[in-house]
Amino acid sequence: MGTRKALALSASGAAVKVIAPRVSAELIEAASNGELMIEKREYAGPADIGASQVVFAATDSHDVNASVAADAHSLFRLVSVANAPTDGSFISMAVHRAGQVAIGVSAGNLPSAAGRIRDAIAARFDERYGDAVAACAELRAKVLAEQGSSGWAKIHPGLIGPDFCARVENATLSEELAACRS
Repeated sequence: MGTRKALALSASGAAVKVIAPRVSAELIEAASNGELMIEKREYAGPADIGASQVVFAATDSHDVNASVAADAHSLFRLVSVANAPTDGSFISMAVHRAGQVAIGVSAGNLPSAAGRIRDAIAARFDERYGDAVAACAELRAKVLAEQGSSGWAKIHPGLIGPDFCARVENATLSEELAACRS
């Protein structure tokens, strides 16, 4: 779980430091690419939290996670505790990304349920949605630059209306966008 959290945070642009006596091959590779920092050692207390604003306690030890959480709380930092969500100050969501589309799912204290729900959502909201949103955003920028907000207000309701999802899934939206570009 710690590997997934660290990689996801790094991919979203966060500066990530991992402190752990054992790290996965994926984390070692990410560190060698400069995506995050690793300190291979045991957690040593509040100094390890330092100036971090958000802390994830995601070890396989309940005691270490509890210690990290207590230290983060004492330093008034946001903390998520993998094996005891109610011990943290927030619960992270299971997230599905398709291009510029990001969908987060929280299922209370059942992260595995959130993951299953996210996977079901991902089966429907695939790269077609990422492509559609990117194309709509591109069109919006072009229309705003050329016609201002009144131009976008004219085409927006028809483009991103109640049938948006159906049109993405049956590919008619991509045809409409192609026509708008020409």
